[in-house]
Amino acid sequence: MAADEGSRIYEKLDADRMDVIGDIHGCFSELAGLLEKLGYEVGEDGLVRGWPEGRTLVFLGDFTDRGPEPVKVLRLAMDAVKSGRARSVRGNHEEKILQKLIKGTKAKEEVMETLRAIKAEGPEFIRQVIDFIDGLPYVMLCRNDILIVHGGLKEELQDLDTTDRKLRGRIKRMAIYGDITGRQLEDGRPERLDWAADYKGKMTVIYGHTIVDRVEWRNNTVNIDTGCFRTGILTAVRMPEREFVQSRRM
Repeated sequence: MAADEGSRIYEKLDADRMDVIGDIHGCFSELAGLLEKLGYEVGEDGLVRGWPEGRTLVFLGDFTDRGPEPVKVLRLAMDAVKSGRARSVRGNHEEKILQKLIKGTKAKEEVMETLRAIKAEGPEFIRQVIDFIDGLPYVMLCRNDILIVHGGLKEELQDLDTTDRKLRGRIKRMAIYGDITGRQLEDGRPERLDWAADYKGKMTVIYGHTIVDRVEWRNNTVNIDTGCFRTGILTAVRMPEREFVQSRRM
């Protein structure tokens, strides 16, 4: 990732063929099953050891919390990205972990459980996690016509090279939290708008963050978060095929 502030919002990816995986949330067995369906090989050490020729793996973030094996998911993702054969954007749960580790900010119990698991691995692993998250971009720009982002990105926020600080803040906020209004629902969750329903942008947007019951293309966008921690279904979209691949909890 470029060091100048003007390019930290996003990274470019020139890969022609990609496998984009939705929110994992600590569900390692479902992740391993999905990778195998996609043609990758997960070794006994829990890391990706075999890669289909010519394809790049891309994660949407939210590796941890809620599911049973956050550390195993982190180790796989961190090693895959370090190898240069995978990329990832930053999710809101990575942001929460980073803020807690660096600043000690308040966090929900699901995040605290992950933090306890991370800290149990020792100080070197903690440092690796901080460096990994801190290096994740908010948006991945692929082939100049595809945006991969955790929470979504409506067309008015797609000027990724802007130097306007307020606009940059809005891009980052939507990239990890979705199109939030600032209001809360009765259950305490933030109110989010269905920005994709009226999307008319030329860029294809692949995102997650908000759980959907059905994965489908809408107005050149697709949400692939199928709530694996709850449903046992983890989803990927293969590009440029626009094909959905899923693993299901056994």
